[in-house]
Amino acid sequence: MDHRDHYDFAVRAEPRVCWQMVSRPAGYRVDAPADCPEPVRWIGRAMIGRKQMRLWSCGRHLEGLAELQPAGQR
Repeated sequence: MDHRDHYDFAVRAEPRVCWQMVSRPAGYRVDAPADCPEPVRWIGRAMIGRKQMRLWSCGRHLEGLAELQPAGQR
């Protein structure tokens, strides 16, 4: 079972943490929301509700982000 898609609509807008929440894999508290374990590679912007937010992303969760920049640059 692929646990990555269960929390597709959960968002975390915290610096240096991938914005997309994922489900925990098999083990303790299966399917509970968890941070994406992938390293942050990109910074972009997205509309969340009525706010435009700056979000950090791994390479897998780029869909929906605009104005992408590599995470190492400002």
